[in-house]
Amino acid sequence: MEKKTFLGSIMRGDSWIWGIYWLLFFISVVEMFSASSRLVYKSMTSTDPVFRHMEFLFWGLGVVLVFQSLNIKAIRNWSIIIYAAGVSFLFALPVFGRTVNGAVRDVGGLQPAEICKVGLMMALCLAMTASDEFYYRFSIFRKNVKLYRYLFYLLIAAIVALPILTQNLSTALIIGMATISVLWIGGAKGLYLRRTLYVVGACGLIGFAALYGLHEWDNANAAEGKTLVNLGPINRAHTWASRVFDKDPIPLADQTPNDDNAQVIHAHMALANSYPFGKFIGNSQLRDLLPEAYSDYIYAIIFEETGFIGALCVMLLYIVLLGRCFYLAGKTSDPFIRLLMIALPLIMTIQALMHIGVCTDSMFVTGQPLPLISRGGSSILLTSVSLGIILALSRLIKAEREMQEANEVSQVQIESV
Repeated sequence: MEKKTFLGSIMRGDSWIWGIYWLLFFISVVEMFSASSRLVYKSMTSTDPVFRHMEFLFWGLGVVLVFQSLNIKAIRNWSIIIYAAGVSFLFALPVFGRTVNGAVRDVGGLQPAEICKVGLMMALCLAMTASDEFYYRFSIFRKNVKLYRYLFYLLIAAIVALPILTQNLSTALIIGMATISVLWIGGAKGLYLRRTLYVVGACGLIGFAALYGLHEWDNANAAEGKTLVNLGPINRAHTWASRVFDKDPIPLADQTPNDDNAQVIHAHMALANSYPFGKFIGNSQLRDLLPEAYSDYIYAIIFEETGFIGALCVMLLYIVLLGRCFYLAGKTSDPFIRLLMIALPLIMTIQALMHIGVCTDSMFVTGQPLPLISRGGSSILLTSVSLGIILALSRLIKAEREMQEANEVSQVQIESV
């Protein structure tokens, strides 16, 4: 048995995961100091935006320290609580929600989408690893337990994804990709998965065609001086259509920045400005010009200041986190711990790669923050919940391994007597 140090008694769980957490924490503080200059102009002091961000980070650290100590029963209970809280906030959004950047996104400062991403992964893993005896309590499942269980998994995801879709397409896409991945990793029947993908693919093609038709219609109305038609709950479709299909024939380098292209142009300039080794920390030249440099485009500032190597290292932190969690998941015999150990870092990594894709112009603009690095209280706190639970699971896996090793030693001693 390892002798516990004082620091080890506070930071429980896998040391690799803690190391990645502290690196992200440090990068977040340093880059926020560099990227928040636009916020400084609006605040009372030059340090207020950074201190506000650090306040959320330290609240997040407190959340990590609390959740890392949970036992397996508590984690199961929190799976239901977080999912139910996310759904409740989500359905309160149309009534009590606040409009941010043209979409209804938060209730009382909390973004239901962030709660739902974590809650859905936990609830889905809980449902997938429940025993058949649990489902046999409900008569509907007895007819075809495998099919009805699978439909129940889809229902858990649909309750969250469909309402989010109307206001935040990119988050719905993240949820969809993570859900399909978890169903596949969790051993869902291949036939059901293929049919689900066929239906999703068909709906995606229909939606893509509808967006193209809407884009052409909007362009025709704009040419005639007409205003955009109000589409009610899916009014954000106008924005989606313009982001996907608007392609200016003028090369980006020759375009004049305006409200529509300022983010993309200045993000490109930040990346180009990084050659060959970056401008070094605090020397960004685009932070004052790039809208949302502290949030949706913070990776572009990281790229400009640290160059390709620094930006690559930041991306690899999320990939290494996922890889480490995959490795640890293979060390446990508990199916719930194994699946959740993969699901939580998976959705975090998908979000990070989507953010990076936007900043490097590899995909259309989405507005996704970089987990734990971008400014945003809801994102930081819910990412901290995920990391706290991941650390708790790693602690439980380690305890399980130690118990197995102790039993093996005892068995050998008994056999040698």
